[in-house]
Amino acid sequence: MSKIVVFKGSPNKNGYTTKLLQQVVKGAKSKGAEVIEFDLNNPGIRGCQGCLYCRTHDGCAINDYLQPMYEDINEAESIVFSSPIYYYQITGQAKVWLDRTFSMVGDEFVPRHPGKKLITIFSQANTNPERSAEGIKYITNLFKTYGWILKDSIHYCGTTNPNLTVLEELSLRAFKDGENLVG
Repeated sequence: MSKIVVFKGSPNKNGYTTKLLQQVVKGAKSKGAEVIEFDLNNPGIRGCQGCLYCRTHDGCAINDYLQPMYEDINEAESIVFSSPIYYYQITGQAKVWLDRTFSMVGDEFVPRHPGKKLITIFSQANTNPERSAEGIKYITNLFKTYGWILKDSIHYCGTTNPNLTVLEELSLRAFKDGENLVG
């Protein structure tokens, strides 16, 4: 059975990022995947302590809500990351998580868990996708450093005055992305 690990970087349980993420999850589950979800808005998440435990271990010394993710990522076939864009970047919640993924690379930045299929989902209020292009490029490049293979990146712009036709198209695409992660 395919195992997919999902990281939800949105604090908004009913926002567009969450809605698109739910479609990926539905698509994956429709094909029989096991989906493990991490809500990055969980108050039980601590930030990186800079202890460097992860430089010599495949994981983190912090025993909190995120501790199981290291084993889950190791066992997973695919990763799904989602975040709305706040001030041209991922949310603060997602950034705390990103700091905690430093263990995805070892010495000389050699990936510890390469070959994972990856889907990313972003949404933003601004209608111009270029406004967040650098922030999205930054996170995508980090995932490449981890050896993860980007299969699709969904980016929904203009959430203040949403185009529901575009949202429907992206929802269908997200569902298909979820199906395509399996197998």
